[in-house]
Amino acid sequence: GVGVLLLNLGGPERSEDVEPFLYNLFADPDIIRLPSGISWLQGPLAYLVSKRRAPKSRAAYDSIGGGSPLGYWTRQQALALEDELAAQLDKADPPIRKLLEARPAKCYIAMRYWKPFTEEALEQIAADRISQLVILPLYPQFSV
Repeated sequence: GVGVLLLNLGGPERSEDVEPFLYNLFADPDIIRLPSGISWLQGPLAYLVSKRRAPKSRAAYDSIGGGSPLGYWTRQQALALEDELAAQLDKADPPIRKLLEARPAKCYIAMRYWKPFTEEALEQIAADRISQLVILPLYPQFSV
Protein backbone atom coordinates (compact mmCIF):
# COMPACT_ATOMS: atom_id res chain seq x y z
CA GLY A 1 0.00 0.00 0.00
CA VAL A 2 0.77 3.67 -0.03
CA GLY A 3 1.49 5.62 3.14
CA VAL A 4 1.87 9.27 3.98
CA LEU A 5 4.05 10.06 6.98
CA LEU A 6 3.41 13.43 8.58
CA LEU A 7 6.49 14.53 10.52
CA ASN A 8 6.23 17.07 13.30
CA LEU A 9 8.21 18.33 16.26
CA GLY A 10 5.93 16.93 18.94
CA GLY A 11 5.04 18.33 22.31
CA PRO A 12 4.08 17.19 25.77
CA GLU A 13 0.54 15.87 25.95
CA ARG A 14 0.21 16.36 29.72
CA SER A 15 1.86 18.49 32.35
CA GLU A 16 3.99 15.56 33.58
CA ASP A 17 5.35 15.06 30.04
CA VAL A 18 7.03 18.48 29.94
CA GLU A 19 10.36 17.57 31.52
CA PRO A 20 10.99 14.39 29.47
CA PHE A 21 9.92 16.25 26.32
CA LEU A 22 12.41 19.02 27.08
CA TYR A 23 15.12 16.43 27.71
CA ASN A 24 14.48 14.87 24.29
CA LEU A 25 14.60 18.32 22.71
CA PHE A 26 17.84 19.46 24.34
CA ALA A 27 19.55 16.08 23.95
CA ASP A 28 19.36 16.58 20.18
CA PRO A 29 22.68 17.90 18.83
CA ASP A 30 20.71 19.75 16.13
CA ILE A 31 19.27 21.94 18.93
CA ILE A 32 22.38 22.35 21.10
CA ARG A 33 25.56 21.50 19.20
CA LEU A 34 28.54 20.94 21.43
CA PRO A 35 32.10 20.80 20.10
CA SER A 36 33.26 17.23 19.37
CA GLY A 37 35.63 17.20 22.35
CA ILE A 38 32.80 17.68 24.82
CA SER A 39 29.91 16.10 22.91
CA TRP A 40 29.71 13.48 25.66
CA LEU A 41 28.18 16.25 27.81
CA GLN A 42 25.06 16.38 25.58
CA GLY A 43 23.02 14.11 27.88
CA PRO A 44 24.02 15.70 31.19
CA LEU A 45 23.50 19.19 29.73
CA ALA A 46 20.06 18.19 28.42
CA TYR A 47 19.22 16.85 31.87
CA LEU A 48 20.22 20.10 33.60
CA VAL A 49 18.51 22.37 31.07
CA SER A 50 15.29 20.32 31.08
CA LYS A 51 15.20 20.30 34.91
CA ARG A 52 15.74 24.05 35.03
CA ARG A 53 13.29 24.95 32.23
CA ALA A 54 10.54 22.46 33.16
CA PRO A 55 8.73 24.56 35.82
CA LYS A 56 8.37 27.62 33.57
CA SER A 57 7.49 25.52 30.52
CA ARG A 58 5.03 23.45 32.55
CA ALA A 59 3.30 26.64 33.68
CA ALA A 60 3.06 27.80 30.08
CA TYR A 61 1.58 24.47 28.95
CA ASP A 62 -0.77 24.45 31.96
CA SER A 63 -2.04 27.87 30.87
CA ILE A 64 -3.24 26.32 27.59
CA GLY A 65 -4.79 23.21 29.07
CA GLY A 66 -1.85 21.15 30.32
CA GLY A 67 -0.16 20.11 27.10
CA SER A 68 0.71 20.97 23.56
CA PRO A 69 -2.08 20.93 20.97
CA LEU A 70 0.42 19.84 18.31
CA GLY A 71 -0.32 16.11 18.57
CA TYR A 72 -4.07 16.67 18.36
CA TRP A 73 -3.84 18.96 15.33
CA THR A 74 -1.34 16.71 13.56
CA ARG A 75 -3.74 13.76 14.03
CA GLN A 76 -6.57 15.90 12.68
CA GLN A 77 -4.45 16.79 9.64
CA ALA A 78 -3.68 13.10 9.03
CA LEU A 79 -7.38 12.19 9.20
CA ALA A 80 -8.36 15.07 6.91
CA LEU A 81 -5.67 14.07 4.43
CA GLU A 82 -6.90 10.46 4.40
CA ASP A 83 -10.45 11.72 3.79
CA GLU A 84 -9.31 14.00 0.97
CA LEU A 85 -7.28 11.26 -0.70
CA ALA A 86 -10.32 8.96 -0.53
CA ALA A 87 -12.51 11.71 -2.01
CA GLN A 88 -10.04 12.24 -4.84
CA LEU A 89 -10.07 8.50 -5.47
CA ASP A 90 -13.85 8.65 -5.90
CA LYS A 91 -13.38 11.29 -8.62
CA ALA A 92 -10.77 9.32 -10.56
CA ASP A 93 -11.52 7.63 -13.88
CA PRO A 94 -12.67 4.00 -13.42
CA PRO A 95 -9.42 2.31 -14.55
CA ILE A 96 -7.32 4.53 -12.28
CA ARG A 97 -9.80 4.14 -9.42
CA LYS A 98 -9.63 0.35 -9.72
CA LEU A 99 -5.84 0.44 -9.63
CA LEU A 100 -5.71 2.76 -6.60
CA GLU A 101 -8.49 1.08 -4.63
CA ALA A 102 -6.24 -1.93 -4.21
CA ARG A 103 -3.73 0.33 -2.43
CA PRO A 104 -5.56 3.06 -0.50
CA ALA A 105 -3.33 5.63 1.14
CA LYS A 106 -2.96 5.49 4.91
CA CYS A 107 -1.60 8.39 6.94
CA TYR A 108 0.77 8.09 9.88
CA ILE A 109 2.23 10.67 12.22
CA ALA A 110 5.70 10.77 13.72
CA MET A 111 7.09 13.25 16.21
CA ARG A 112 10.73 14.05 16.64
CA TYR A 113 10.70 14.82 20.36
CA TRP A 114 7.53 13.20 21.72
CA LYS A 115 5.10 10.37 21.10
CA PRO A 116 4.48 8.83 18.68
CA PHE A 117 8.20 8.79 17.98
CA THR A 118 9.45 8.30 14.43
CA GLU A 119 10.69 4.79 15.23
CA GLU A 120 7.20 3.78 16.41
CA ALA A 121 5.58 5.14 13.26
CA LEU A 122 8.11 3.33 11.07
CA GLU A 123 7.42 0.07 12.90
CA GLN A 124 3.68 0.50 12.22
CA ILE A 125 4.35 1.33 8.58
CA ALA A 126 6.40 -1.86 8.23
CA ALA A 127 3.72 -3.90 10.02
CA ASP A 128 1.11 -2.49 7.62
CA ARG A 129 3.33 -3.55 4.71
CA ILE A 130 3.43 -0.09 3.17
CA SER A 131 5.48 -0.34 -0.02
CA GLN A 132 5.49 3.35 -1.02
CA LEU A 133 5.84 6.21 1.43
CA VAL A 134 5.39 9.95 0.96
CA ILE A 135 7.07 11.93 3.73
CA LEU A 136 5.54 15.28 4.60
CA PRO A 137 7.51 17.43 7.07
CA LEU A 138 5.20 19.83 8.92
CA TYR A 139 8.02 21.93 10.30
CA PRO A 140 9.67 23.09 7.07
CA GLN A 141 11.54 25.92 8.78
CA PHE A 142 14.07 23.24 9.75
CA SER A 143 13.79 20.01 7.84
CA VAL A 144 16.64 17.95 6.51
